[in-house]
Amino acid sequence: MRSPTAFRPFSPPPPADRAPAAAEGVADLAAPRLTRLDGALLGLLALMVALHIIAAVLAAGWPTAAATDLAAAAYLLTLAARRAWRPLLARLFVLGIVAGVLELLTDAAGESFAHSLIYPPAQPMLWASPIYMPLSWAIVLTQLGYLGWRLAGLTPRLPLALAVLLTGLVGAAIVPFYEEMAYYAGWWHYAAAPHLGHTPLYVLLFEGAVAALLPLVTRPLLRLSLPRAARAGMLVGVWMPCAALLSWLALGR
Repeated sequence: MRSPTAFRPFSPPPPADRAPAAAEGVADLAAPRLTRLDGALLGLLALMVALHIIAAVLAAGWPTAAATDLAAAAYLLTLAARRAWRPLLARLFVLGIVAGVLELLTDAAGESFAHSLIYPPAQPMLWASPIYMPLSWAIVLTQLGYLGWRLAGLTPRLPLALAVLLTGLVGAAIVPFYEEMAYYAGWWHYAAAPHLGHTPLYVLLFEGAVAALLPLVTRPLLRLSLPRAARAGMLVGVWMPCAALLSWLALGR
């Protein structure tokens, strides 16, 4: 007679058996070296730079802005097809799109209160902003949010205060390049104010202040659910008009 153990049905491994693989994926994303996702996000930066330069040369107005954002969003969607990268990219994008929607208030204040931001007429609008603006911010905040997350993840080797400072400096350097190209592309421009190129100094300060917050809000991002990532985006979105007002009062008048 066969032993009863010969008839034992197959049972799948318990979920705990799969946990190390997930942990390994997170550890790889946060490794203190250049990772594949680092390279992929650098690729997004290169794509954005190239598309902005093309848009500036064409000077065709808002359609090139919408095309640039759609191309960048498609690139991010392609990256998110990779299972190990999807949780982080999804949370960064949710944070960015929520903050981007709330940034519509900042744009409206820039037009109606400070009279500092001017969009060309005859384009699809969402409140006082071009219809593509929330997506634009989602893409930029995904880029800078990833940088903030990476730098914050290097603590204690890298002090968190230094991660905040570095992310703010990168934001103050990269985003104004987009602003300068936007001027030549015919997407928007600013009223007269102390400036660097065609970018007002208060915009440099504003962009840096927004970016500086990102290491603090993205540090626990992979431990958050998507709704909680959206709440982190709300925090960024609430900070944006405050940073814009303080920056304008300091350097814009």
